[in-house]
Amino acid sequence: MSEPVPALPIPPGSSFALMTSPDTERHATAGVHKPVVILPLGAVEQHGPHLPLGVDCWLAEAVVLAAAEGQASMRVAEPFAYGSSEHHRSFSGTMSLSPQTFIAVLVDLCTCLAEDGFLPVMLNGHGGNRAAIQVAITTLGQRGIVTAGFSYFDLIADVAAEALPDAATGTGHACALETSLMMHVLGDSVRRDLIPPGGTPPSWPDPHLYAAPAVTVWRRFEAIRGNGVTGTP
Repeated sequence: MSEPVPALPIPPGSSFALMTSPDTERHATAGVHKPVVILPLGAVEQHGPHLPLGVDCWLAEAVVLAAAEGQASMRVAEPFAYGSSEHHRSFSGTMSLSPQTFIAVLVDLCTCLAEDGFLPVMLNGHGGNRAAIQVAITTLGQRGIVTAGFSYFDLIADVAAEALPDAATGTGHACALETSLMMHVLGDSVRRDLIPPGGTPPSWPDPHLYAAPAVTVWRRFEAIRGNGVTGTP
């Protein structure tokens, strides 16, 4: 008879999906406070001629894994790659969920984690997801489930301003921020020879990431810029 295979040690900050069901039960009750499970959220959508479709999901996951490293009470769930991207649907390859479907998925996933004794935290990588995440958090709260959500780019505005001189007006979609981060995380996926020149002016209603207008409208991305890029790449 062969020797039993020893259990694979689960290092702090590792993948939630690598745990067994008994592992999750032990982890949920091991400390005084509820352990955190971070759910990376992104999108599969066009990012101009030079970046791949999975930018938002991959960047969110990279940020989560870096933040969770060495944190004993934190686990990282499998990323949920699909989000609210209808405004990009005129560009081939974009896949989108309706807001109602996306909100329902977030509520269901966070409810599962909360029922098992975890604190769900949604870390977002796509600007178009923010409104749906807020609705999901409110819906969960009304049901007595505490959760949290944030977008990684909202937390790095000061760093972006230091690294990118035109961050306040030139950070949009498939811009210098996302392009630079992708060069760091998945450099081979960036088509450097196809990075477009120029950018969009910082005028309403162009969706510059750090220059949000006081009045919000919704319109398709091709009406904003035909190549799918806002800000300066």
